[in-house]
Amino acid sequence: MQAQIHELGASRSGRSQATKPTTHGRVSIGLGCLTILLLSLLDPDHAGFQVSSSSIKNDNYHTQVLDHSLNLIFNLSNPEPVLNFYNPDSLLSKILIPRPVESKNLSDCRSLFAQHFQSLSTHIDVPLQSNLFVNSRQPPSYSPVPLREIQTWKLDTHTFKASTPLGTKSFENQVFTHDPTAPLRLVLAAHIDSKFFPNPPDNQFVGATDSAAPVAIILEVAKALTPLLDKKLAHDVKLGQAGMTAERITLQIVLLDGEEAFREWSHTDSLYGARELAKKWSEPLRTPTATQKRLRSIDAIDSFILYDLLGSPAPEMHNFFSETGWLFDSFEKVEARLMRKSTFTLFPSIPSLATHLGNNVQQNLRTRKPFFRKRVPGQPIAFGSIEDDHLPFLQEGVPILHLIAAPFPQVWHTIHDDRSALDLQTILEWSLISQVAVVQYLGLETFLDGYLSGRRDEL
Repeated sequence: MQAQIHELGASRSGRSQATKPTTHGRVSIGLGCLTILLLSLLDPDHAGFQVSSSSIKNDNYHTQVLDHSLNLIFNLSNPEPVLNFYNPDSLLSKILIPRPVESKNLSDCRSLFAQHFQSLSTHIDVPLQSNLFVNSRQPPSYSPVPLREIQTWKLDTHTFKASTPLGTKSFENQVFTHDPTAPLRLVLAAHIDSKFFPNPPDNQFVGATDSAAPVAIILEVAKALTPLLDKKLAHDVKLGQAGMTAERITLQIVLLDGEEAFREWSHTDSLYGARELAKKWSEPLRTPTATQKRLRSIDAIDSFILYDLLGSPAPEMHNFFSETGWLFDSFEKVEARLMRKSTFTLFPSIPSLATHLGNNVQQNLRTRKPFFRKRVPGQPIAFGSIEDDHLPFLQEGVPILHLIAAPFPQVWHTIHDDRSALDLQTILEWSLISQVAVVQYLGLETFLDGYLSGRRDEL
């Protein structure tokens, strides 16, 4: 079966859904001269707050990087081990398997994801003089103790059971947070399950674009940017030692289980992992009072970027939400700059990729159409929303950027959504666009090796 979107208001189930963007607010609570900033928490047993005596705004957030920095970002990571699906040992190759809910294959994929982030994880020592604290008690109680060490890429698992048309099923979301003590998060998310089909040959459905490739893309983004995130965290800790803290936001990777319907798409048979995680994170961490607002983990999400149905050539990307139109524009401008500076033509210079990319990359890029459809001022930016994992978070006021091909790939929900549906150059470009956009969002450019020399050259 094939399904394509012919208008922006179509849903993944083929139905139109109107959406109303809601306002997302950050939560801060005064406590004398201290400020308690919300941590994004999966488990109340791990509850804690950061306490700081002052806050310094990072003026590098959301700032366009220098042209020189585009090549520096390109050279951050060799994408071969994660994204080259022609290499059977790559992470993407290993997850191009049927992986429906509760399957051993899906469990094996989760192990791969955990190993990936474990290899990136490190410990950052926090000096005794640092003005960083965590809560040693379960909310709503509060008892601050000094923070002595931060383990990066902390894994939180969210397991639950839910009723489905096929009976009760077990689900498991994985959440990887680079700095679990930071008060705000930029979330990159994708679903890890493939659609369940009961009978052969459809039961061998792989879901290469839906959503193996999107998962691999955001895992490569995390790998490439980890050195910069580590440097930024060490820098923030030093500020804490000086009695100050920067405006701290970290990168969080959310891998959601149970996006696909077991039978027919409906509000109850779909989005199992997203619905439960949004519900859990929306639970108050303390009882609201007349003078204190509710405190919720979900309010720590600064923006939620959902990747889906990506990896096939020539995708069309549209903006769906006015609140995050600026973020859509940021991705669109990054892509335009990378095209204009011919940065996309550099991938064949990586020996392990050259053979698979062929000799026509430069020629193909001359006729390449942009992924992102530039917004036209004065025209409606959206006519609805595609039903996907972002919806439960949108309903709680989280700002959403939905990166999904519309129309859907022609192989959508068919046995042909396998490796043959993927285009390596397109996947590599998605990774690089995302890396640059996240560097800009999180203000990571100043931590690039060679940034200062490039800045002198361009100023």
